[in-house]
Amino acid sequence: MSAAISTLSKNDPRHFQRNIRVYYLFMSSTGFMIFLPIWMVYLLDGRGLSISQISIFESVFWLTLVICEVPTGAVADRFGRRVSLCLGALLFALATVVFALATTVPILFGSYLLLGIAMTLYSGASEALLYDTLRVLGRTNEYERHHGRSQGLFWLMMILATAIGGPLAYAIGYSATIILSGIFFLVAAGAAMLLREPPRRESEYALDPLHAPPAEVRHTAHDQRADSSAAGQGGIPIFAEVVQGLRMVWQIRPVRFLIPFAALLIAIFDMPRFFTQLWVRVEHNIDPMTSLGEGVIFSAVLIPAYLGTMLGMLAAAWLIGRLGERRSFPTIMLYGAVFLIPLMIWSHLGMLGVIFMVSIAQAAIRPIATGYINRRITSDQRATVLSIFSLAGGLAMSGMLVTSGPIIDQISFAAGFGALPLLVCVTLGVTLWLLWRLAHRRDQAERLRRWSLSISKPQSQTASPNRGDTQIEPPAPAQSNGVRPPSQNGLDARSSTLFPNVQKLD
Repeated sequence: MSAAISTLSKNDPRHFQRNIRVYYLFMSSTGFMIFLPIWMVYLLDGRGLSISQISIFESVFWLTLVICEVPTGAVADRFGRRVSLCLGALLFALATVVFALATTVPILFGSYLLLGIAMTLYSGASEALLYDTLRVLGRTNEYERHHGRSQGLFWLMMILATAIGGPLAYAIGYSATIILSGIFFLVAAGAAMLLREPPRRESEYALDPLHAPPAEVRHTAHDQRADSSAAGQGGIPIFAEVVQGLRMVWQIRPVRFLIPFAALLIAIFDMPRFFTQLWVRVEHNIDPMTSLGEGVIFSAVLIPAYLGTMLGMLAAAWLIGRLGERRSFPTIMLYGAVFLIPLMIWSHLGMLGVIFMVSIAQAAIRPIATGYINRRITSDQRATVLSIFSLAGGLAMSGMLVTSGPIIDQISFAAGFGALPLLVCVTLGVTLWLLWRLAHRRDQAERLRRWSLSISKPQSQTASPNRGDTQIEPPAPAQSNGVRPPSQNGLDARSSTLFPNVQKLD
């Protein structure tokens, strides 16, 4: 009895309210990467690599993500998302110093490996911690808004770093500018340690028949343990976390098809922004190291792409509120494809406005996709599953970079970041969208069927077969501080059998 009371106290929503503010601090300090606006020019001019070689290096970075994504996601699920974020920030700080001081190709290669591992410690863990924090607070319907705002804040800091990066590189050099970025990663590590770890096990949350994952994936190995004293004491082995995550993705059909579809769209629409630095430097001969004025101009012409990314993150919640999940994805795909057409025809600097529009499409996808996935998976493998999504993104980015780089070298920028992405979008992109749409419709029919059963048999909401003895009942709805009780999606399953959060099902 005392153990249950202490766990309830530990999971009191009041303990997690500050997580949202600290999460914003973490994302903003991470986003102040002064080196990012000059890193490709640094490789091109400072280290003498060609565009094809830079593309190969970048593909190595994304392949590192592919290899390490799921294991590091499992680390976050086992040892804590806060620990994973802190380790990622510290590794980012180390990797930037190695990257800045590297004088040989092997050392540069090693710095890329470190950067890739650091990124995998971030991805999955950050979204999982945010979602489970909102779940404890009973506000998961706000996930897209907070995710979009935090990412928007990240890119706002990126815009400020971009404005400084060009002139600063001229004043103090490439290497010193890159090393300076490491300080802000140390600030991010400190912010990560201020976060409070929300519950990571599904057995600690109330049931919600409308939004819960399918029954066959709900009861994970951890929740099936007979020994209730083992629950929550470090989780299950990392390999088992990975297997459970892969099993969950495969069994939930909409998630199975959404992950490759959304990952491909992100990679396609990221190509124009990704190559903007090289396009400005090579195609238009703007060199930040020529003079202070050139450095200012170089930074200024990069800002539209980052500004579009920021606005796209902020627009995600508005878009899903107006169109819903089902209509948002094809709308974004059509919008982005339309603006790829001018990039394959013209090479004027005025195309920066078009790159701005494509960046909006690219950035809006991730908050909507991760929100869609989060509502269909359990907390036990949340970081692992979201890391699988990032793994798919790494594969897509690696494939696009390995193909686009040589095309840009041999043909033109218009062919590499305009024509090729458009071709992939209208062929493979449309195919994956049709597969996901079919799976989504079937899933919604099943969810509505479960919902109707919960109305006709409300007593099923209080039963939790095979869930072990460790489930914590949610606190009473009335609390003196006005904080709503924890639940699956912003609602206490006991307080209403109608589950009015049905707007998420479209």
